[in-house]
Amino acid sequence: MPSPLRPSPLPADVAAVHEGWHRRGRFVTLAEGHRLFVAQEGEGPDLLLVHGFPSTSHDFAAALPLLSGRFRVTLFDQLGFGFSDKPAGASYSLLDQGRRAGELARALDIPRAMVVGHDMGLTVAIEMLCRHEAGELGFAMDGLVLCNGSHLVELAHITQLQKDLLMTDEGAAAFAAAFDPERFALGLRFVWGDPTRTPEVDIRAIAYWMAHGGGLGVIGKIARYNLERTRYADRWRPILSRTRVPIGVVWGDRDPIAVLEIGRRLAEMSGGPLTVLEGVGHYPQMEDPAGWAAAVLTRCGTGA
Repeated sequence: MPSPLRPSPLPADVAAVHEGWHRRGRFVTLAEGHRLFVAQEGEGPDLLLVHGFPSTSHDFAAALPLLSGRFRVTLFDQLGFGFSDKPAGASYSLLDQGRRAGELARALDIPRAMVVGHDMGLTVAIEMLCRHEAGELGFAMDGLVLCNGSHLVELAHITQLQKDLLMTDEGAAAFAAAFDPERFALGLRFVWGDPTRTPEVDIRAIAYWMAHGGGLGVIGKIARYNLERTRYADRWRPILSRTRVPIGVVWGDRDPIAVLEIGRRLAEMSGGPLTVLEGVGHYPQMEDPAGWAAAVLTRCGTGA
């Protein structure tokens, strides 16, 4: 009988990754009634990791043991991703994703935390910073680390798929109808500097997670976050220079989409340090977990 985690057959190696990660977490129900999948490991001050598109909290799995010796690390699947709910009628605006992250922290009794945001999660983390500055986040943000995301979207090398398919209802429907996880995983490798540094099954697991629980039905709504990066630029850009929250930037320099110039500009805007991971692509926490974790620990003030 198929596992409830696998409504359609998964390759055995991918199923093992999904089910192993599921066993390490639990579900938290927010006030709006939606469930988020959450994993927490380690002891110490709190560190909250915010993943990007189109993946999950599992993006940080390889780096987690390197962080959990210094922090209580909280990872979660944002609404619409991974094991979390994917309601058709929900808002997937980054404004709401940032609000939900704060509500989740309150539900988990996190009074203050460092926050790390990657990819789409970089902008979610900046929205959290805006809410922190307004006293609306629900916990105190002690520091922020920004990693490989197209926040300054005018500088990003957005792919044709992102432009033509995922930003329209028709394109999203066509993408979902033709979706082949193995083919998608092959294409995803191009954002790695060297995909052989990440277990192949972990890259494939991202693609299969996209279809879990009806995820393809909401992918078009989610993918329009790049439009919001322009729409809410006046909210999300000035805050970087106004805040007193320490901001650091950690960037893989071989990212073909969220190019290094974005990382440089974010460091300039925030006045914070930039750590460049040389030869590393868009997913530094997967491609170089040791280097990425060391950089994050340094930016969080606990590195050697």
